[in-house]
Amino acid sequence: MQHWTIVGHEAVVRQMQVAVMQDEVPHALLVTGPENVGKSTLARTLAQALLCSQDENRPCGNCSACRRVESGNHPDLLIVAPEEEGQQVKIGQIREVERYLRLTPTEARHKIAIIFNFDDATVGAANALLKTLEEPPPYAHLILLARDADNLLPTIVSRTQQLPLRPLEPSTITRALEERWQVPAEQARRLARLSGGRLGWAVTAITEPEHLEQMERAFETLFNVLHSDLPTRFDLAQELAKDDVLLAQTLEYWRRAWRDVLLLQTDNAPSIIHQEHVESLQRIAERGDIATTDRLLRTLEESLDSLRRHANTRLLVEALLLALPTL
Repeated sequence: MQHWTIVGHEAVVRQMQVAVMQDEVPHALLVTGPENVGKSTLARTLAQALLCSQDENRPCGNCSACRRVESGNHPDLLIVAPEEEGQQVKIGQIREVERYLRLTPTEARHKIAIIFNFDDATVGAANALLKTLEEPPPYAHLILLARDADNLLPTIVSRTQQLPLRPLEPSTITRALEERWQVPAEQARRLARLSGGRLGWAVTAITEPEHLEQMERAFETLFNVLHSDLPTRFDLAQELAKDDVLLAQTLEYWRRAWRDVLLLQTDNAPSIIHQEHVESLQRIAERGDIATTDRLLRTLEESLDSLRRHANTRLLVEALLLALPTL
């Protein structure tokens, strides 16, 4: 069987390889998992396998069809994403998907639409997709990418086959960084640990220095907040509320910081992700208790969810900063 160039997720990859070989790929797939865990890579590789011009061992990766899928220029592949980062997939984009899939394939036997961030789609967009899911053309394949199936309408989930992707083991990411990206061993181990099981995060950190800088700024901001008074927190809330995308990244790093605090409070220090900040995190752990940390983790998760649903950003940040303890 042709080796797909996907790191990890062996069971899901094998399932899709068999489906391609037997020409039994479902018409509607729902690929779920955390950001940067590999959803896009799986979707694009599956699209290559379906559109590849070779009869066997698909995708070959070398034919014109495979190369055009890689670049996003194949006429039988439509990629849909929010028009701007932090926005939602809109009903007009779903109408375009419907029109696209009604047209017969131009070159291949299949026609594919991949929709990114579908759990951020508007309710109208999600409802508009139901007709296509109920009555797909025989040649059509719809691949939805989302963080969590629980964020979607049950009627959407019930009409798709789910492919859940889990965070990878650090050793898997370390090996991939060393072998595929020629990252030195020590740096590879550090990035694998910081990635939280998300290879995409680690790869981005290799090529974009600001990626790691943003993480460090988020930690610095958190530690400053915990030692600040209310007026300072309200000033910071105004600053953080200016950029929803940057805010979401910051809150995710804060959530991971409090997860490390919880690990320290439960005597699991070797498992913390951000070992570079262990002294600061240990001080937070000693000044609080497990119940408070657990409550803050839930608050951060709820804040991230509300932010994705386009709640009032300023009020959201102010409420969150008020909920954080003072050290």
